[in-house]
Amino acid sequence: MVNINSILKAELEAISLSREEILKLEKVAKSFITSFKAKGIKAYVGGSLAKGTLIKKERSQDIDIFVVFDYSEDILKLEGVLKKIKLPGKLKKVHGSRDYFQIDCDSVLLEIIPVVKNKDPELAENVTDVSLSHVKYISEEVTKNPKIADEIKLAKAFCWANRCYGAESYVKGFSGYSLEVLVIYFGGFVKFLKGISKIRVIDPIKYFKGERDVLSEINSSKTQGPVVLVDPTYKYRNVCAGLGEETFEKFKVVARNFLKSPSLEYFERKSIDVEGLRKLAGTFVEINLKTDRQEGDIAGTKMKKLLDFFVRELVRKQQKVLKKEFDYAGGQNARGYLVVVEKPEIELRGPSEGLDDAVKAFVKAKGKDVVKKKGYYWYKEKSGVAEVFKSVRKVEKEMGASAKLV
Repeated sequence: MVNINSILKAELEAISLSREEILKLEKVAKSFITSFKAKGIKAYVGGSLAKGTLIKKERSQDIDIFVVFDYSEDILKLEGVLKKIKLPGKLKKVHGSRDYFQIDCDSVLLEIIPVVKNKDPELAENVTDVSLSHVKYISEEVTKNPKIADEIKLAKAFCWANRCYGAESYVKGFSGYSLEVLVIYFGGFVKFLKGISKIRVIDPIKYFKGERDVLSEINSSKTQGPVVLVDPTYKYRNVCAGLGEETFEKFKVVARNFLKSPSLEYFERKSIDVEGLRKLAGTFVEINLKTDRQEGDIAGTKMKKLLDFFVRELVRKQQKVLKKEFDYAGGQNARGYLVVVEKPEIELRGPSEGLDDAVKAFVKAKGKDVVKKKGYYWYKEKSGVAEVFKSVRKVEKEMGASAKLV
């Protein structure tokens, strides 16, 4: 039997950066921060590099730089400052709940994130304003228990490989911070995999007396998901508010399978098995999705919403969707894959007997195909993938994305 500890040890060696690699990244960050200090602006390293939980990625390594301002109005100065200092790469502005900047330096991607200084998270104008509090909390926990950093790395690698990592709306997965808090709470990666499906409400530092208090105190719109994780730095925030049911269910299945039969394959990010989908009993559907919106979270979310709309319409029109996959790797294009058990014709119910005026109008509108049974009037309608897909065309403009059957 395969020893799970040997699997985890091998994976940890593969995803951990060497001391030399860490020093190189820190040097890049320090040099950039020095440029800000010369302009009288405070900046700090944030993210996984600051916390000691960074893992190797296929392409570039991300370094978060938090630029701290006293007032939100001062943030407007940031772009001008960036254009005046010598940059190590090409500057790109990214739109979001608060605009930030990226600098692509080949093997390193600097993310320049403006934050407003605040002592009370409750008064934060934007969620990014509590990011430094997150760095402080995780760093302190790692200092207390240095081995927990490796456990966090394993969790991040596992979730990334299985497409459950990322707070973006088109992913609806675990954010990096949520994984850090969860692994610290459960006491390790394997304990996290075993425990996360057994408890819905988690309050790591016991802000509240119990689950009922958590659910009554935190905004109800933020507690509808599968996991409610109270932010250790701010009691009224659910760190897992962006985690979706679909992604969480997929995660639980993969976690169960890994625990049952550990393998390094669970840490390998694989392409969607298109050929495997084609072999399933049902109609294989491939959809080319496009948008003109900003690449990243905005573009991905627009295309994913259009795909989800199509799936909802298929179900509404009595088509059985067996499988759904969304493949987006950046840019303004994505692919959707479905396996559908088609029903070429469906029967829909109209008004009940006795509603003479409604029945008369119904018969006039639907024609001779109307039949009466079980106390209602019914009619038949063409359905199936191609027929239902016509409804997508009607909403493309308002959804900011387009779709085409391949």
